[in-house]
Amino acid sequence: MDTSVLTIVFTDLVGSVRMLSQFSDAVAVDLVRALDRQVQDALPAFRGTFIKSTGDGQLLTFEEPSAAVRCAAEIHRLCEGVARTQRVDLFVRVALHCGEVFHGDGDIHGNTVNLAARLLAIAGPCETCLSNATWSSLQAPDRAGFVPHGPEVFKGFSLYTLVHKKTNANAALEATFRQRTMIDADAPLVAAQHTPRHPAYVLALDHPEVKKAIVLCDGETHTIGRAPECSTVIPDRTFSGTHAAFAVVDGVTWAFDLQSANGLVYKGRRINRRRPLDVGSRVDLPTGTVDVKLP
Repeated sequence: MDTSVLTIVFTDLVGSVRMLSQFSDAVAVDLVRALDRQVQDALPAFRGTFIKSTGDGQLLTFEEPSAAVRCAAEIHRLCEGVARTQRVDLFVRVALHCGEVFHGDGDIHGNTVNLAARLLAIAGPCETCLSNATWSSLQAPDRAGFVPHGPEVFKGFSLYTLVHKKTNANAALEATFRQRTMIDADAPLVAAQHTPRHPAYVLALDHPEVKKAIVLCDGETHTIGRAPECSTVIPDRTFSGTHAAFAVVDGVTWAFDLQSANGLVYKGRRINRRRPLDVGSRVDLPTGTVDVKLP
C-alpha cells in the first residue's frame, strides 16, 4: 500500500435521528445530501479530498492541518445554514488527527484514521475536536478558540492522547445539548486542576488472581483487562478485554473506563470515561480494587 502524511477529518451530524422524526425519510435524506454536496463543493478551496460517506457524516483528508481546521469551521457554518433555512435541529461535530495513512481500495487505513474516528466520539454538537499532535502543528491564528480537554485513552490504543476542543457559535443550539457537553467534558479537567501533583505513583492492584504494585511515572499509561495485549492481564470474565487504563498526566493520575461492560467505581460513582484520582483513594473494579499511593 502507498503511504502519505495527511490530516484526517471525520464529520458527523448530531440530531439527524430527531430530524427523521420531523420529516419523511425522503425529505430528511435530501437535507443530508444537500449538506453533503455543499461540503464537497467547499473542499477544493482548502485542498481537501472527499474519501467517503459514513452514513451521517463524511471522511475527508487534507494536505495541511491548518486548512483542515479552517474547513471544519466552514462545515459548521454550512450546517448551521441548512438547519436555519429548514428550521431543524441539526448540528455537526468534527474530529481531526494528522499522521501517516495507508491508501488502498479507494479508502484510507491505519492508526491515524482509527484515532481520528475515536476522537469524533468525544466531540459534542458544534464542536471541533483534535489531537495534541494536530494542535501543536497549527499556527497561532488557527489555534484561536481551542481549549484543553485533557487526556483520553481510546480502546485499541496503549497510550493516552491529549485533546483540544473548540465550540463553534450557533445561536440555535439547544441549552440541553450545551449543558450536557460541558458537564461531560469539563468536570474531570476542573477536578484535575485542584489535584496535588507528583512525579510518580503506585497503583496497588488487589484481585483474587492478580496482586501487584504498578509503578506509574509521568507520561506513562497502564491498561488492564482480559486481552493479552493489556499491560496487566486479569483472567476474570467480569472484565472486558481491554477494561480500563491508568495514566499519569502532568503529575496527576487518571483512570479511564475503556467502554467496559462492568465499569469502574470511584467514590461511590461509576466513572464516565475518565476521572483524576486522589492519593489514598480507591477504584473498585468488577472484582478487586486499585489503591492509589505514593512510592
